Amino acid sequence: MKKCYKCNVSINTNVDKCPLCDNALTGKKEGDNIFPIIPSIYTKNTIFLKLLLFASILGCVICSIINLLVSGEVGWAWFVIAGIVSFWITFMTGIKKRNHFMKLLFSEVMVVLVSSVLWDYFTGWHLWSVTYVLPFLCIAYITALFFLRFFIKNIFKDYVIYIYINALIGLIPLYFILRGTLSNEWPSVFCVLFSVCVILALAVFNHRQMKNEIERRLHI
Repeated sequence: MKKCYKCNVSINTNVDKCPLCDNALTGKKEGDNIFPIIPSIYTKNTIFLKLLLFASILGCVICSIINLLVSGEVGWAWFVIAGIVSFWITFMTGIKKRNHFMKLLFSEVMVVLVSSVLWDYFTGWHLWSVTYVLPFLCIAYITALFFLRFFIKNIFKDYVIYIYINALIGLIPLYFILRGTLSNEWPSVFCVLFSVCVILALAVFNHRQMKNEIERRLHI
């Protein structure tokens, strides 16, 4: 009989992974496969994914060739390639997190934010990523969570922890404000004030839920 040491359960089946945590099972194969084989999203949409990948690669190649023929070097084509790569990172993150809506939304925000910072850095570090993308993205995410709470049930626990993390991220522009490196400080100022208001609101109205979530997730 196979066993999952992570869940501490024994399973009389011939599968290789635990159906509870997807961890590798140990022991000898015994019994029949009692779990149904469910095709993944990759299996069901193989042709679509291959066509999308082919179109993405073809787009990168065509743009690079056009850029080389017109200017003799690869210039603006890098922006196209970076945009396509960013799309695939976001797309694959969405597929992997599709069953966990709050994780999906948070992961998408982080992917967009990190991609923007990297894109800004490798194109000369003009700070547009922290001047505009970071503050507006944090504000949009917190606002979206606020409205989603009224339409999606049973997300309150995840809602509290993710909106709190995002509010802390929204304080990052304060560093650039204090250094005086931003060409336009108003988006960052508004983002910091908005994040402070959210943190104070959570501390006042949801302090018990917030404490319970921190203890549950950090085991303290």
